[in-house]
Order: sequence, then structure tokens, then C-alpha cells
Amino acid sequence: MQRNTNKKVGPVVVAVVVTAIILPAAYVVLTTLGVVSSSFKALLPLAIIYAAAFVAIIAGVIAAARQRIREIDRGEEEEAKKY
Repeated sequence: MQRNTNKKVGPVVVAVVVTAIILPAAYVVLTTLGVVSSSFKALLPLAIIYAAAFVAIIAGVIAAARQRIREIDRGEEEEAKKY
């Protein structure tokens, strides 16, 4: 049991670190685009696209972490070594 718990820490740490890196970057980009797009309304679609991209990155990282934890729970810790 302890061995599985230790293996679950990795995906969680990676998800937290990537999210911690993406959120400030998203904040800077989106606030900058928000300030600029208040003057140039044509940039608003660009801000929406960037926001969707940041949400997709975070959602993908969380989904990958959940999938990896499920693999560990099913006993597929070393599944990638087969290939």
C-alpha cells in the first residue's frame, strides 16, 4: 500500500507545479490583453482564445494525472516499460 501511495505523489506534484506555472502566466497574458483590448476591441477574440488555451492546458494536465493515478490503482505501475 505504501508503495502505491508513493507512486501517486508524482502525478499530483507535477499537476500542481504545472498549474502553478500556468496560472500566473495566464494572469499576465490575459490582463495585458485586457488592458490592450480595452483600447483595441479587435484583440478581444485573441484574449478569449488564449484563455481557452490556458484552460485546456490545465484540464489536460489534471486529466493525465487522474489517468496515471487510476493506472497505479489498477496495478499498472510499470505499464510503460513494456514498450
